[in-house]
Amino acid sequence: MTQASFEQDVFIEVPPETVRAFLAALTNHSKIHPLIIAIEVLGTSSSPEGIEVGHYKIRDRMRLGPFTMTFTYRTNQWLDVQGNWVSEAYQFPRIMLRNTTHFLPEGSGTRLKEEIRIDTPRLLARFVYRQAFDSHRQMLHNLKKQLEA
Repeated sequence: MTQASFEQDVFIEVPPETVRAFLAALTNHSKIHPLIIAIEVLGTSSSPEGIEVGHYKIRDRMRLGPFTMTFTYRTNQWLDVQGNWVSEAYQFPRIMLRNTTHFLPEGSGTRLKEEIRIDTPRLLARFVYRQAFDSHRQMLHNLKKQLEA
């Protein structure tokens, strides 16, 4: 197994509460994430700390040269006690992506900062990292466009 991480951020000219509420509703992600084609709500549970955790199944579409491939994975998502949005996505074969998103007040808007950690088999590491990095960069761009419109 290999571990990699990256951070990305974007300034959005809306208050942190607006950005947090939009991202906390996972069904909004199909509007901004370039790979997501379907989201299925599986239910909720409570963490030992009493935090509500949402459980979802997500279907993505990815282009590999002239080919298009779809795949499904599970994710758990919650707002932590500091108000950060946290998600853990689990995909075959033993790929785990953990995203912690911070909503930092800045002027009249929000500095949204993502911290992504990826655990993946070594043979897939470069490909998985590149797909995650590029899709999250596009997602932040789309989020800014969506919320500032």
